[in-house]
Amino acid sequence: MPDPAPAIRLRRVDKSFGAGEARIFALKQADFEARAGELIMLVGPSGCGKTTLLSVLAGTLRADAGEVEAFGRRLDGLGQAELTAFRRANLGFVFQSFNLIPTLSVRENVMVPLLIQGASRAEAVRRADAMLAKVGLGGREDGPPTALSGGQQQRVAIARALVHEPRLLICDEPTSALDKDTGQKVMAMIRDLSRSPDRCVVVVTHDHRIFRHADRIAEMEDGRIRRVVDDPSTLDTPAS
Repeated sequence: MPDPAPAIRLRRVDKSFGAGEARIFALKQADFEARAGELIMLVGPSGCGKTTLLSVLAGTLRADAGEVEAFGRRLDGLGQAELTAFRRANLGFVFQSFNLIPTLSVRENVMVPLLIQGASRAEAVRRADAMLAKVGLGGREDGPPTALSGGQQQRVAIARALVHEPRLLICDEPTSALDKDTGQKVMAMIRDLSRSPDRCVVVVTHDHRIFRHADRIAEMEDGRIRRVVDDPSTLDTPAS
C-alpha cells in the first residue's frame, strides 16, 4: 500500500542569513515531509538548521529558494496578509517556555487564538473550557497560570495551541523545561490529542527519551535532512 500523500512538504529549500563573506546558509536544498495523522520529530545537533526549517514551515521566515507547500497550498508564493491568515487558521504552536500571559487567567490564555479569529467571547469561553477539561485542567480555569506547576502550564499551552483545531501543530522543545516523568506525560498528551486524519504534528527536540512517541524521526545535519527513520525504536541514543 503506498504511503499517504504528505500534508506538509518542503522541496529544495535554501535559507541564508547575512551577506558576502558573512553569509551563513542555514538550509541547503532541504527536503522535508510530514503526513496527516502522524507525529514526526525533527532532531539534530545545535546549529544544524532545525529552528530555521521550523520557521520556514510555519511561514514566519521566507525561504530564499525552493517550494513550501501545506495542505495542498503553496505558501512560498503568498503575500504577507494571505500568509498571516493561513497561519492563524491552520497552525498551533507549543514552546519550551510555555509563553503564557501571567496577567490573564488560564481560561483567558486559551481563549486568545479564538478571539483573534473573531469568535464571540461566549463561544471562546465554551471552547476553552472544553479543551482545558480534555487536558485535565477542569476546575483551574479562573486561576493565574503562575499558580500551576511546569507540567500544568505546558498543558495550558497545549490547550491554547489546539483550541482552534489547527491542521499543523508545531512543538519546539516541548519537554526541555520538564522532568522526565512530566515530559513523558506531556508527550503522550500531545500524541493523543493530536491524532486526527486532518492534522500532523512536528516536534523539534533534543530529548531522546521521548523518541518513542514519534511515528517517524527526521535527522538533520548541516542544513539538510540526512535521513528519515521509520522505526524510532531503533534509535537508542540521542541523535544530537
